[in-house]
Amino acid sequence: MNLKQRLSVIAACSAAILGIAAGAPAGAATMSADSVHRGSVGCFNYSWADGDATYTIYYHNTCTVKSAIAGTTNALFNNKWCANVAADGKGHTVVYNKPLTFASARGGSC
Repeated sequence: MNLKQRLSVIAACSAAILGIAAGAPAGAATMSADSVHRGSVGCFNYSWADGDATYTIYYHNTCTVKSAIAGTTNALFNNKWCANVAADGKGHTVVYNKPLTFASARGGSC
């Protein structure tokens, strides 16, 4: 095989690999618009996305005082979660079951 043939084989293989990589799903890094859930309750804006094994809930306290955000999941046992957040604070919580309800307690704590 001469050099020109080798280079064309390399180019064809590279193009095939790039085509496969471009068509491959990006996994958890990309989410469809349908899987992202957003809302607000009391002092908090929150969002979470459908996951395979866990759900990460992101929240932002928009009040000027410390507040608590809490919620429940669809687990049979230990289905409650809670987070204390400083004024204008942000954070996230990982839960192992789908979030169902959200509540806010201004000036409250868990």
